[in-house]
Amino acid sequence: MRSAGLTLDVLNGRFASMSWVGLQLLGVLCLVLAAWVSLTGLVAVSAGEVVQISSYFALLTGALTNLLMLLPVGARGLESVRSIAEVMQEPDLEENEGRAGVAEVHGRLTLDAVRFRYPEAARDALVDVSLDVRPGETVAFVGPSGSGKSTVLNLVLGFLRPTAGRVLVDGQDTADLDLRTVRRWVSVVPQESVLFEGSIRDNVAYGLPRLTDERIRQALVDANAAGLVDALPDGWDTVVGERGARLSGGQRQRIAIARALVRDPRILLLDEATFALDPESEAAVQEALGRLMRGRTTLVVAHRLSTIRSADRIVVLDDARVVEVGTRDGLVAAGGRYARLERAQGA
Repeated sequence: MRSAGLTLDVLNGRFASMSWVGLQLLGVLCLVLAAWVSLTGLVAVSAGEVVQISSYFALLTGALTNLLMLLPVGARGLESVRSIAEVMQEPDLEENEGRAGVAEVHGRLTLDAVRFRYPEAARDALVDVSLDVRPGETVAFVGPSGSGKSTVLNLVLGFLRPTAGRVLVDGQDTADLDLRTVRRWVSVVPQESVLFEGSIRDNVAYGLPRLTDERIRQALVDANAAGLVDALPDGWDTVVGERGARLSGGQRQRIAIARALVRDPRILLLDEATFALDPESEAAVQEALGRLMRGRTTLVVAHRLSTIRSADRIVVLDDARVVEVGTRDGLVAAGGRYARLERAQGA
């Protein structure tokens, strides 16, 4: 969607520039032609009438320019309507209707012989993945790019539906549940956290209008973000800019962690949450994540193996299949795929 918007903006800019230049050239041509006709006496036109004709033409071209400028606006509006229609037609919104809701989630997750293939893909993204995650357990997923790590998280969230097999939350098949009620108990910290145009407080409390200031403050403290917020001139009323542009990557991640903490989730999904951070920022974010993960079912996707040593279990994915499962020490001692990955990274 971002790429389509950029393409549309470029086309709008080119269209506006070419329209303006074309109409200005046409105006100059009209003025030159009228002057030539007047000078040669081909038609009885006085100098004053030439100026008058030029003024009329300027008025006409100005109105025409305004009309032409409406075309890009209309195209942008149609693109917006199309995007809204795509969201409204998403199966998640429709398939949840009338299904059983959940009042509470304890955090047990089960993948039962899950197989998934993306539309029009030639091969499966996941093949016969079975895993039982106990409440409060931290499970990390590692493996090469394209092995299916992020697909697992999207299946748990319900953004993707298994091609075969089942995904269960607290023993209930997610295919039978209203996933909107499940997601109230889930928080996600992605690789690139999305912050909205607005204040830090608004971003932390997003979607929870009744939060108290004390609860927001405690979330910022636990996320190692209180210091950076206090250092800002306007405190948590500071506007972060579009997509958090006025904050560094580490600061954005800590605000995102505070937003996850304030919801007190039972299930936590971390997708490369410390990727591309400098060592100092990574240390602060990792400490905050440790507080966030405590007592919660946590699924972690990571490429840097040094960030997942404390995980209760590590699942190694390769070629869409689970090839190893175990503790870090057990997998290293086994000398298999995980041990080779760790040696390659020098972790």
